[in-house]
Amino acid sequence: MSPVDDAAAIAARGGFTTFVGSTLSLLIRAAGGILVARMLSPSEYGLFAIVLVAPGLFGVFSDWGVNSALTRFTARYRAEGKPWRVRELVRVSFLFKLAVGGALSLALFLSADLLAAFMLNRPEIGGFVRMVSLIILSQSIYNTSLSVLAGMELMDRRAMVNISQSVVKGICSPILVYIGLGVSGAIIGYVLSYAVAASVGFILTFSSTQERSTQFEEKSGFQDTLRIMMVFGSPLFLGGLIGGLVGRFRSILLTWFASNDMIGNLNVASQFTVLVGLVTNSIGIALYPIFSKFNHSMEPEKTRAAFRSSVRYSTMIVLPYVALIAALSKPGIYTLFSEKYPQAPLYLSLLMIPQLLVGLGSLSIGLFLYSQGDTKTSLKIGAINSGISLLLSPFFIWKWGVEGLITSGIVLSLTGNFMGLYVLHKKYSISPDLRHTWRTLLCSAFSVGLAYGVVRLLPSLTKLLILFIGSGVFLAAHLVLAPVTGALEKRDIENLDLMLRELRIIYPLARLLLGLEEKIMRLMTRYAK
Repeated sequence: MSPVDDAAAIAARGGFTTFVGSTLSLLIRAAGGILVARMLSPSEYGLFAIVLVAPGLFGVFSDWGVNSALTRFTARYRAEGKPWRVRELVRVSFLFKLAVGGALSLALFLSADLLAAFMLNRPEIGGFVRMVSLIILSQSIYNTSLSVLAGMELMDRRAMVNISQSVVKGICSPILVYIGLGVSGAIIGYVLSYAVAASVGFILTFSSTQERSTQFEEKSGFQDTLRIMMVFGSPLFLGGLIGGLVGRFRSILLTWFASNDMIGNLNVASQFTVLVGLVTNSIGIALYPIFSKFNHSMEPEKTRAAFRSSVRYSTMIVLPYVALIAALSKPGIYTLFSEKYPQAPLYLSLLMIPQLLVGLGSLSIGLFLYSQGDTKTSLKIGAINSGISLLLSPFFIWKWGVEGLITSGIVLSLTGNFMGLYVLHKKYSISPDLRHTWRTLLCSAFSVGLAYGVVRLLPSLTKLLILFIGSGVFLAAHLVLAPVTGALEKRDIENLDLMLRELRIIYPLARLLLGLEEKIMRLMTRYAK
């Protein structure tokens, strides 16, 4: 296998491990979230989402770009055979996060009443804000652990951290709500889950970085190690800070111009976006360390091939998946959350639109720039996008509420993605395969149209049965149309076979599906003659 194919195989293994762990985590967390949403009223569920705006605002100051630097330098130092460097990174980053996260949690606790009254426009929820203040410290440690484990490509241990958080949240929150604690119970379960996951992540990270080396261990001090991470991460932090503050500003505006019921419906729709994040995050987590192994200035062709392959295969997976979720939003939400959230299906369909940009490299552009150390470009793109958001969001949210928030997000996704494509083309001579993207979009559109048409003819069946039938029709149509439209080619089958061969759990099923696609291609060739 070529270096790019080898990297793709590693990415597939890492991505699949992350996907399995994330799937288990999602199923556990989703079960608890569905129970909580069913037991709470839409207004109470919206209030729960509003309470989390405050720690989200403080949380944007907790990272300082350290997490991205951890993943990048951990992968690089491991490739260079310098485990002592990895241990230094871990020690310094945890000490830094403990100090910053602890200070921010304390600040939120002390200012809870003020924030509830003047920022969230709901003075009665000051106690809820105090309850959630510890989440900033816990999430800081939790995210630091995930970054290190991703850089070390220990996706199984990373999955364990995610699962621990989901298990605690999925069990505790519904129980606490059921016994009568209401919104307080949902908040306590949420905070407790991150506290437990942070502890598990801390233990697994330190136990994974104790590898000793026979080489001379040239050590750096606390300040030097922190400076290395901060120099790399500061542009990312500034970009994240600007974007994070603008995002929180948008959330605060929503608390002023939308009711608790509408925010509750949005929160339900957002639960379904986790299904997309399950796939996209798994792909992104696997891609970042892989991109970090290539240097564009020294290996431009390999780097270009790695980027185009990442866009091609992420498009093949994500785009039809997103289209299916949008098409079956109503039976999906009504089956799981009941019909007391009538606006949620529309919100979910709108939230899926930015995800379609995966075909233009939305998953790969930022990761590629980070991996090449081009964080200043990311900062510029983020700053411009944040400026556009500040101009659009107040009017959109004031005028249309939740729909305005989502619409402004769609505009921002489009502008950010096109700016990223422009930079990649001009600076790195890299661009995605737009022809393949168009073919995949066409295949997905036909499959969704057929599935939606069948669903419309089955109004008398239960929502769950409609959901299963619609999904089955979509899958069958997509398998047939993918080779017909050119969304799947022979070389894709060969590459997918190589990438998935070592994934013994799913390879038999994957081989069966790939064999079916090969038969369709042979039939096409025979009839073409």
